[in-house]
Amino acid sequence: MSTFFEILSPSYLLFPALLGTAIMGLVCPLIGSYLVLRRTVFLGLTLPQIAAAGVSFTFWLQQSGFLPEWGQGERSVGMVGSLAFTFFGMGLLGYLEQRGKGMAEGRLAAAYALAGGLTILFIVFNPAGQIEVLNLLKGEVIALSQGELRLLAAVYGVVLVAILAFHREFLLISFDRDLAFLLKGRQVVWDVMLYLLAGLIIAFGVILAGPLLIFGFLVLPALAARPLVSRMSSFLILSSVFGLIMAVFGFYSSVQLDLPLGPTDVTLGCVVIFLAYGFSRLTARMGRALAIFLVCAAGSFSGCASRTTTVPVPDANSIHSQQLWLAKVKNSTALTLLLPATNPLRSLAEMAGKISSDYRQSVMDLLRDHLKAELEQKGFDVSLPEQKEARFPPLPADDKSALRLAREGQLSGIVFVSEIRRWEADMQKFVRVVADFKLVRIDDGAVLWQRRVQGAIPTPSATNLGQASSDAVNAIVRELFAG
Repeated sequence: MSTFFEILSPSYLLFPALLGTAIMGLVCPLIGSYLVLRRTVFLGLTLPQIAAAGVSFTFWLQQSGFLPEWGQGERSVGMVGSLAFTFFGMGLLGYLEQRGKGMAEGRLAAAYALAGGLTILFIVFNPAGQIEVLNLLKGEVIALSQGELRLLAAVYGVVLVAILAFHREFLLISFDRDLAFLLKGRQVVWDVMLYLLAGLIIAFGVILAGPLLIFGFLVLPALAARPLVSRMSSFLILSSVFGLIMAVFGFYSSVQLDLPLGPTDVTLGCVVIFLAYGFSRLTARMGRALAIFLVCAAGSFSGCASRTTTVPVPDANSIHSQQLWLAKVKNSTALTLLLPATNPLRSLAEMAGKISSDYRQSVMDLLRDHLKAELEQKGFDVSLPEQKEARFPPLPADDKSALRLAREGQLSGIVFVSEIRRWEADMQKFVRVVADFKLVRIDDGAVLWQRRVQGAIPTPSATNLGQASSDAVNAIVRELFAG
C-alpha cells in the first residue's frame, strides 16, 4: 500500500501516469468551463465518443489490410484516427449548425448515438479480435510512457498557453455573443480557435486516457465550481482546482483500492459536485440566518432586502424626460436564469411558428417586461434599443461602460440600465438577490436615479423555483417604483 506522499515522489513507479492525469485535470476544465458557459456541455460527451469511433475505425482498416503496418505502436495508430474523426466531426457539426435547422442538442445527441454505434461495429468487424481495441479505448493511462507523457505535456501546454493568452476573447464570445458582435463584429476566428483547442485535448486525451475520463475532466469540475462563484475569472480558476483534486485524489484512491482510474476519477468528480452544492446551500442558509439576526437586532429595517437608497423611480415630468431607452437586463451571474416552460399553450405557439422552439423566457426578460410596464405608467416614452439595432447588447450598471455602449449605438435621451449580480432561487421560500438599477442621461452622463436591491426576497406563496423567481421579480419592481 502506497501512502499519499509516496505517489507524489518522482521516483514512484506510476508517477508519469499521475503527472499525465494531473495535466489533463488542469487543462481540460478550462475548455469545459467555456462549454458550460456556451450551454454546449453535451459537446464534451459527443466529441470523445467520435474520437473513440476514429480509433476503432483506424484499427479495423489496418487489421483488414487497407492500411499498411506502422512501426510507431498501437497508440500512434489510434491517435491518427482519433484526430481525423474529431476534427471531421467538429467540422460537420459546425457546418450543420450554420446551415441546418432544429435543436443543437438534437444534432449532438444523434452524433453521439451514431458514433457509439459505429465504435461497436468497427470493433466487431476487426478480424484481429476485440480485446486489444477495447483496452486501447479504455485509455490505459496507468501505462503512460515517458515519450507519451512528453507528447501530452507539449500538446496540453500549447492549449494552456493559448487559453491564457486569449481568455478575454473566449470569455466574451462564450458569455455574451451579442456584446461581442457589437464591439468587434463576427467572431468566427475565436469560435474556430476554441473548438480547435477542444479538439486537440479530446483527440489526444481519448487515446491516452479514454473517452470517459476526458468527458469527466471537461464537464464535472466546471459543474462543481458553478454554485460557489459569481465571477467568471473565479469560475475558471476553481474549475481547474477541482480538476486537479479529481486527478490527484482519484489517482490515489485508484492505487489504494485497486480500481480502474477513469471510473474512480469520474465518481470522485460527482462527489465533488454534490459537496459543492451542499456547501453552497449550507452557506446560503447560514447567511440568511445571520441577515435575519442583524435585521432584528438593528430594528431599523422593514424587510429582508437592503438597498443604497429608498427614493422611488422618478416620473417623466420631474426629470423633463425626452425619450427613455430600456436596455436589456444584464446577467452578471454564472447562471442562465432560464424560467421553466410551464405554459400549456407554448407547444401550440411553437407549431404555429410564433415563437422559436429554442426560446425560453429568462428572469431578465421577465424583469424587463415589468420595468417597461411601470415606466410607461410613470409617463415615459419607452423604446427598446434593439428596435434601433437588432444585436444591441445588455448595458451594465457601470456608468462609463453603459454610456460608451449607448453612445456607440447612437442612442440619445435617457437610458434605464439593470444588472443582476446575484440570483439564487435554490430555496422556494427565499430568492437571494443582488441587482443594480440606474437612470442615466446619455448626453452629459448624469445619473438621475440609482438603486441597489440586495438580500433575501421572501416568496412564501411560491410552489416551485420558477414561481419563486417570478414572485421575486414582482417584489423588486414594486419596491423600485413604490419607494
